Formats: sequence, structure tokens, C-alpha cells
Amino acid sequence: MRMYNLSINGNDYEVMIKQITEETVTVDVNGVEHIVTVNKILNMAVPHLSEKAFQPETAGPLISKVATTAPPRNDTEGCICSPLPGHILELAVAEGDKVLVGQKLLVLEAMKLENIITAEWAGVVKKILVSEGDAVNHDQKLIIIV
Repeated sequence: MRMYNLSINGNDYEVMIKQITEETVTVDVNGVEHIVTVNKILNMAVPHLSEKAFQPETAGPLISKVATTAPPRNDTEGCICSPLPGHILELAVAEGDKVLVGQKLLVLEAMKLENIITAEWAGVVKKILVSEGDAVNHDQKLIIIV
């Protein structure tokens, strides 16, 4: 899960990306869950969200398009990095595995909470840079997917 503090038209929102599939993104906006329909995902390494991506004032489910960029082209661009410091509890993939957007890659324990780190784009696991039990830092490279 990824947490963002967004300011849209002068209003602040806490947005947590809870789940990403090939067709939807489940987000929590200020404590209210919304399902965003995605027409096309090319690269979710760094989500590019326009103001139209979230309409927190709506009461019903949220439906929008998500702007994206091209898929990663090299090892540096294809890195999944640690969103926070912690310890690797479990690796769920191996080098050479094909992965889909939202597929579980590993479990990261931080502050006694288990965080499931998922694939942010589809591809092949080229390199796993950590092992189970390793301590990792914020933004440390964990897995390369190309």
C-alpha cells in the first residue's frame, strides 16, 4: 500500500492506494474507499495523477482515467523500491518469474506491521536484490522488473 498526501484545488486529501489490478485501483480517500476504473496501465512505478483522477466530493464509486508513462526500459527505471525501512519477511517471486500489475512480490515488516509490496507494472523479474531476513532502508532497491 502506498500513501499520498494530495492537494487538489487547495483541498488536502490523504490517499492510500490499497490494491491495483489490471482493471481497477482501490483507493482510500480521507477514509472513504473508492474504486477507480483504469483504461490502460503502462507503468505504475510513480503514479501520475491528474486533478481529475480523484473526485473526493462524489458520494458514489469513483471512475476515472489514470495518466501513465511508458514501461521501464532499463534496470534503474524497473526498480521496485522500499516504501519505508523494515525487514523482508517473505519473497513471493523468483528471478525469471512473469508478474502482473498488483501481484504480490514480497512482504516487508515495518513497525510490527506486514506490508505487501506488489508489482507496479507487468513484466519479468530480472533481479532480486534482497533476501528474506534482510533489513532495508527507505527507497532501497528491492526487485528489478523489466
